[in-house]
Amino acid sequence: MSNKGDKETKMYIYVADVVSVAWNKDRGEVLKRLRGKKSRQKLVDEITARGGECSHQNLKKLEYGESESVSLKVLEAICMALNISLNDFLGTVEVTI
Repeated sequence: MSNKGDKETKMYIYVADVVSVAWNKDRGEVLKRLRGKKSRQKLVDEITARGGECSHQNLKKLEYGESESVSLKVLEAICMALNISLNDFLGTVEVTI
C-alpha cells in the first residue's frame, strides 16, 4: 500500500516468465466485445486451427468473468485467433507480489 506522496515502483518481467494472468469481469467483457458476432464455437475452432487449446466452456467462463485466472498460453491462443496482440489485449500487465 502506498501513500499519496510515495513514488510508484514499477517492475518489469519477461512475458515468458508469466504462467497465468488474473481475470475479471472487465476482461471478460473485452473478450466478448472483441469476439463480436462470431460464435464462441467458431472462435474455439479458429484457436484450435492455430494450434491452441481452449474449450467452448472455458471461453464462456472467461467471457462471463467466472474464472479467476487464465493461462498465458490460452490467452495467447485466443489473441492470435482474434488477430490482436497479447499486449493490445492486456494493455498493462499488473503483477501482484
